[in-house]
Amino acid sequence: MDRSSVRFLRIALTLLTAWVVSPALARAADEDDVRAAFKDFQQAIKAGDPEKIWASLDKSNHESAEKAAKSLCESYHKADAKKKAEIEKAMGLSADELAKLTGKVYTKSKRFLGKYNEVPGSKIDKVTIDGDKATVFYVEEDGDKVEMKAVRQDGKWKVSPK
Repeated sequence: MDRSSVRFLRIALTLLTAWVVSPALARAADEDDVRAAFKDFQQAIKAGDPEKIWASLDKSNHESAEKAAKSLCESYHKADAKKKAEIEKAMGLSADELAKLTGKVYTKSKRFLGKYNEVPGSKIDKVTIDGDKATVFYVEEDGDKVEMKAVRQDGKWKVSPK
């Protein structure tokens, strides 16, 4: 084999290796990022921190929370004093918060946090990725096996726990 053939083979082998290895490295990086997004959500739920919860959620969950907040706010404004007190207690929100409820504030309500009360103590089992969508498979403390979707939005992974 002459020098140019050897050089060609080395270049071809280098390109082939890069073609095979690069996607695997990208998938591994994505998996790490999805795991980090889920862990951020876990910590935010545990803390009941609406700023951090909001930052970890995807746009469709923002829209859902805004819709739920609007509906609850309207019901609250129409309620009599007794019913308002019941809503405040049930939601774990103050009269001020309910009177001008936003989706972000809604995420600290008992209703929202109650849906995800087992997330903080859960352990990730595995993550699968398909393009800009991912699924986090996790095990709750009581042994239940659950999954949560995640999506890449604006270059960052966000949980989509609908």
